[in-house]
Amino acid sequence: MRPKHTLITVIGLAAALALAQPTKSQDGPFDGLQPHYWPHRAFGIPVDVQKLTPLANKPTHLQLYYAASRGSFQKGPKLPLSGLHEINGDKRGFLFEAPRDGDYEFAVQLVYADGSVAPKTDALAPEIRAVIDTTPPRVQLAAIGNGVEWRATDDNLDPNGVTLQCKWPTSAEWTTVKNTPAVKPFRANDSYAWKIPAGKSLDVRVTAKDRAGHEGLSPVVRIPAESGTAVGLPKTPGGPAWAGGTTLPQPRIDFVNTLEFDVDYTVQRMGRSGVQAAHLFVLKEQGDWAIVKRHPVKLMPDEKGSQSLSLPFKAEREGTYGFFVIPESGAGKKSDDPKKDDPPMVLVVVDTTKPHVKITGVQVKPGGARGPLVEITWDAADPNLMPQPVSLEWSLDKSAVKWNEVKYRLDNNLTATSGRYAWEVPDEKLWKFYVRARAVDKAANVGEHVWIQEVIVDLENPSAIIDRVRGGASGPAPKTPTPEKPGGPDGQPMPELPLTP
Repeated sequence: MRPKHTLITVIGLAAALALAQPTKSQDGPFDGLQPHYWPHRAFGIPVDVQKLTPLANKPTHLQLYYAASRGSFQKGPKLPLSGLHEINGDKRGFLFEAPRDGDYEFAVQLVYADGSVAPKTDALAPEIRAVIDTTPPRVQLAAIGNGVEWRATDDNLDPNGVTLQCKWPTSAEWTTVKNTPAVKPFRANDSYAWKIPAGKSLDVRVTAKDRAGHEGLSPVVRIPAESGTAVGLPKTPGGPAWAGGTTLPQPRIDFVNTLEFDVDYTVQRMGRSGVQAAHLFVLKEQGDWAIVKRHPVKLMPDEKGSQSLSLPFKAEREGTYGFFVIPESGAGKKSDDPKKDDPPMVLVVVDTTKPHVKITGVQVKPGGARGPLVEITWDAADPNLMPQPVSLEWSLDKSAVKWNEVKYRLDNNLTATSGRYAWEVPDEKLWKFYVRARAVDKAANVGEHVWIQEVIVDLENPSAIIDRVRGGASGPAPKTPTPEKPGGPDGQPMPELPLTP
């Protein structure tokens, strides 16, 4: 089944479509078009085909182009005008799945029956910019006296997304702290202190959101710090992130669901001799850096287009791999090989295993105003689950290709590995169906489970009343009534009565 892709915006096609007007970005990595921050690798780009239909010279196909990391445009899907992908039911366009997190630009080219295109490929300009971010922020928190200090890191951190909360250890409710007296948002790196009565203690936590909607949560810290507890955040850099190090900023983390993948790298500067090779190094778990391969390349400073490299790598097994790339000039000059304490440029989590997901119960109860209530519980677990990883669907056929939405993007809200959702069935014609649960991880692996029993939501017992009792057939047959002549008393036609709406 093709996963349902979420709508992101309407793309412009020259003057034929309603253009997404460029707006000045107030923040973020882009100049010009405002970026869309997106929490998933897969999404839909809708196209308003009705704007193209009246054209005398109507294109036969549409070609999607995309550029990663402000590089040159690459070809995406090419689709006939009548064969665009289905996006969210009644909308049509392009389904796009980004190979990794990062910033992307999109443009569309019109392709005509004679092979001509508009605009020309070398005249393409970005019409949409999107930042794909599937990783939540990392939040560190430590006690200092009667207060705390914290450090939140993320490539796309929301400057207004840091929240400080506290509670008494005996309380279950958290209180959000306002940054008084200026009432300004807390910063990513900040601190705060309380006047705590003698003998009392306070539990503290910090959350941080990024622009894509992910939320990172710190561990809970008790203040004043208990005896033997480390005080303050570490001030010296450590090892890789998976070894508990504190190197800042943290390298970006990408997730892939295959053992073979490419490591993309952009040459930021080069001398007049250009670049003749790229050395790819890998750091496996907690070992030393090892050379993967010296890849011959040919990049010159006067060449137009992207200065990007795509270096293939084959992992032996699932796990976390760190990568470092060193370019070599045409004159044979290059930087020193990475040392053991050098942080990776990027971390890649190789995850080829589908998440575990299983519907553990389906209960039907008398509903409210909209219909009967179906309560669905599930288990969903994976080391790399996406935020809001669970989707619930229904179908009349348990082997159907296309299923219908009960509710998408649900959290495990009972425990860390289980959840529950109650659905009021609004369709009065729907009285039996199957339900399915799907869970997705950050590497785009999808696990699914169909509840083996058909769900019956019609809980009512039929009822009847006696209208009348007819006599037996032994009596005289009733006379057939003589039909009356139409019209009024004087034989004239009866006037029509006005119909009440």
